[in-house]
Amino acid sequence: MTNINNIAPLLEVNALSKSYASHDYVIDEVNLRLEQGKVMALVGESGSGKTTLVRLIAGLETPDSGSISIGGQCVTSNETFIPPESRKVGMVFQDYALFPHLTVIQNIVYGCKDIEKKDLKALLEMVGLLGFEQRYPHQLSGGQQQRVALARALAPRPRLLILDEPFSNLDVGLKLQLRSEIFKIIQQLGITAIFVTHDTQDAIMIADEIVVLKKGQIVQQGNASFLFNCPNSLYVAALFGSVVPLNLEDLKYFNFTGKLDEKYAIRMEQFQVNAHSAFKAEITILKSLFFGQHYLNTCKLPNGKLISFTSAQELRGNLQLGFELEAILVFRNLRT
Repeated sequence: MTNINNIAPLLEVNALSKSYASHDYVIDEVNLRLEQGKVMALVGESGSGKTTLVRLIAGLETPDSGSISIGGQCVTSNETFIPPESRKVGMVFQDYALFPHLTVIQNIVYGCKDIEKKDLKALLEMVGLLGFEQRYPHQLSGGQQQRVALARALAPRPRLLILDEPFSNLDVGLKLQLRSEIFKIIQQLGITAIFVTHDTQDAIMIADEIVVLKKGQIVQQGNASFLFNCPNSLYVAALFGSVVPLNLEDLKYFNFTGKLDEKYAIRMEQFQVNAHSAFKAEITILKSLFFGQHYLNTCKLPNGKLISFTSAQELRGNLQLGFELEAILVFRNLRT
């Protein structure tokens, strides 16, 4: 029986680093493995290195050091560089990168002239562009342009599909629709994909594994449930929902004793009001604003610190605010 751990991943990135001029590394000793048929999301704040990393994988940038292998073939190393067009990597850019003087069909087959008509028709039907073949990009909506970009990336049947912030230029309603459609297409084709986003909700909906980047380094990776429940830093926790950092003085008002070498936070929705909480404090509500499905409350602790939390109802005056032990997020690595 074959040991699954010995099966080569479709994508393997080893000790990859990249810097520009005299600046710090934008990618710093990154190691990644992506299995065949899986979807990986790269998330992180602006400037964390997400786009640079995928451009290195696609061959649009060259690294300072490290190696990249796709399908068991080394495509980038100190001795090797396979050009982008020979890597079988499809890429959907944030700004679509369509040729304005070419029609939909001409954009899709650009660089892929040998695609058969029946396959092209199936692709157009899959992305919802049948009947739009002879239109130009300026005659299409943002969502339709994104579908053209996706079809163009899929036409050469890539081994790896990269989507770089594909929804950033779309309104919320269209974004949700297109996100669902792209996820369905990826599942239908069984394609291996990397999805770059600053919106963790996109990552949660689409990815099998999420990789969190900060200053060019991977700070944590895992599935959505693991990263939400077990973040290793305040940075990671805040990417997956609103959190309230609490220092040792703050925690004393809740009768919770913390440690000097640890940091603490609680998610806004984990606070309890006038309940039999394990840890609670007397607070004063300063404002309670309606936000559709909940109220966002701002309150003041006895030391004057302002904190925010959510509730199902509007709150006023003085009350008890508490939390349970399992609601506390504890961070022991103070460097991140």
